[in-house]
Amino acid sequence: MGIKVKVNIDDMMKRAFEQLQREIDVRVTRAFQMACKETITWAKQNHGYTQQTGALNSSTGFQLYKGGELVDSYFEQSQDGDDKEGAKAKGIAAGQKTAEQRATVLGAHICAVIVAGMPYAIHVESKGYDVLTGSEKQFPSILEKWLKEAFADSQGISYQVNG
Repeated sequence: MGIKVKVNIDDMMKRAFEQLQREIDVRVTRAFQMACKETITWAKQNHGYTQQTGALNSSTGFQLYKGGELVDSYFEQSQDGDDKEGAKAKGIAAGQKTAEQRATVLGAHICAVIVAGMPYAIHVESKGYDVLTGSEKQFPSILEKWLKEAFADSQGISYQVNG
């Protein structure tokens, strides 16, 4: 008496591929979250300007989108500045609004939007202070580090981050 196994190899491969794709999506999303958070931390620690109200630093953060849907948002009130007239909360709101506006024009599968949302951020940069420019230059290497960590247990997967 023999055993007959009826397996649809196409269905089995399709399920395996879908499971692999979900795992890759989770790992890549987590790598982007960590890279964005590290980039924002770097920006806030290395800006060089004196905060008066804390609005600019509070408006510096990120939103992460996957397939057009918000996955993560990170803005926090600055610990510095006098918070005159609720400037820190206004800064967070401006940062979130700016990130949302930028994300609508970017239709990528995964989209990280890192912003300084106060309208005068470019003026501060023009005075020689670093609001986001330095951290923007750091982002590709930071992302690559987090991607390597995300796939450290995977053999044979290679990638390159293009800045």
